[in-house]
Amino acid sequence: MSKQLLYISVFIFVIISSTFADRRSYVWTYQYMTLPESATELEFYQTTKLAEFDTWEYRIEVEHGITDHLDFSVYQIFNQREGDSFRWDAVQFRSRYRFGEVGQYLLDPLIYIEYNRKLDLTEPHKIETKLILAKNINKFNLAINPVYELFFDPGTEHELGLDIGFSYEFSPKFILGLESTSRFEFDNNETKTGSYFGPTISFASGNWWYTIGTGFGMTKESDDARVRFLMGIAL
Repeated sequence: MSKQLLYISVFIFVIISSTFADRRSYVWTYQYMTLPESATELEFYQTTKLAEFDTWEYRIEVEHGITDHLDFSVYQIFNQREGDSFRWDAVQFRSRYRFGEVGQYLLDPLIYIEYNRKLDLTEPHKIETKLILAKNINKFNLAINPVYELFFDPGTEHELGLDIGFSYEFSPKFILGLESTSRFEFDNNETKTGSYFGPTISFASGNWWYTIGTGFGMTKESDDARVRFLMGIAL
């Protein structure tokens, strides 16, 4: 069933796409960008976690620009673990607010907040906040995202994180980058670290944009690797 959902989603994106408004150069790190006022975009994520038991996650996101500086998104999240059935896993809400305009400050700042609610009521809720800092210098881009995650009800856990992306735009159709993502989990006075590092490639051709990234595990708590691709269309 998971393969069928993937094929259907890809087909929909290809045939109905029109323009790309919120193109991503990275797959985990966010850039200084919000949707323009009244614009709406549909995005599809697929994440593969390569470990002892492989896991696949699929996200469908509808994103809308409330003002030129504020947007809001709703996600439906599905996953499947190797050997288990495909399931609807969670719903998620996300908002971004950017300050000023590109180049107004030394680093362009944006605030990101999300709320994730698992459908399995025994699993914790999650609130995640990010400070997105970015800088464009000619065709180079640097994006830095300090992250705080709070898991609660039942129990309480905290995670800190840092996502960093660096990319170069060879042409409007092709961007190549490097990305690192790390999470530091604090639970019962024990700290666990999951860190990944790898390349990202972003394509745009005619009516669509597509970004893929691979992160190779850098610590013993990390999966062997994680692969994510994104596709987006403006509605």
